[in-house]
Amino acid sequence: MHRPVLNRRLGPTLIAPVVAFAVAACGSAAPSSPPPSANGTAPTAPAASPGVSISPPSDAPSPDVLASASDAPETGGSTAAGDIPDNAVFLTFHGGNPAFTIQYVEGWQVTPQPDGVVIRDKDSSETVAIVAPAEVPGYVASTDLPALQAQAGFKLVKQDTVKVGSKTYVHLVFHLPAPPDPVTGKQVPSTIDRYYVPGPAGLAIISLSTPDGVDNVDAFRQMIQSFRWA
Repeated sequence: MHRPVLNRRLGPTLIAPVVAFAVAACGSAAPSSPPPSANGTAPTAPAASPGVSISPPSDAPSPDVLASASDAPETGGSTAAGDIPDNAVFLTFHGGNPAFTIQYVEGWQVTPQPDGVVIRDKDSSETVAIVAPAEVPGYVASTDLPALQAQAGFKLVKQDTVKVGSKTYVHLVFHLPAPPDPVTGKQVPSTIDRYYVPGPAGLAIISLSTPDGVDNVDAFRQMIQSFRWA
């Protein structure tokens, strides 16, 4: 008796479409390399259409993200908040009674005072206070330094003279907490460079404050060099 041959004939016929379907599904999920041409070389991939950008893989940051990350200030501590960027734009403040000018960083808050000006960023500041004409070393020793020493947290780093342009100024460097934040009340430990600039109308006391550990030397140099009696 002969066995049926239906399964033997239909088996390959049914299996072939299944295999073809599986291969097609795999090809749609992950494109494979194009097959070599008849001469044995792989065909060149088609060029991207004009105006069409190709995104990088999702697990790698895009060039824009890398650029913004490299330009962003570090946030690994409180000292980063007061850093003045190298590309900061400077503006000129014009004060009166007596008249003077000084540069400051664009975006800082400017508050004119009867005797000068207070210019602040979040954790840095630039102030000018004008007092009556005085003999500078005597004024510092008898008036200004004692007033500073009476403030909590004051620590004198050094007292010297520095040359700014063609002028030589008495100069103090000291540590002192910044004024309390109006919202949180937090005080940032700060380093202050103070310059005493005599002029025909009085003595300008210029104080440049930055959080401890932040290097704003270049920006502060530009500020003090820009001061002019008008």
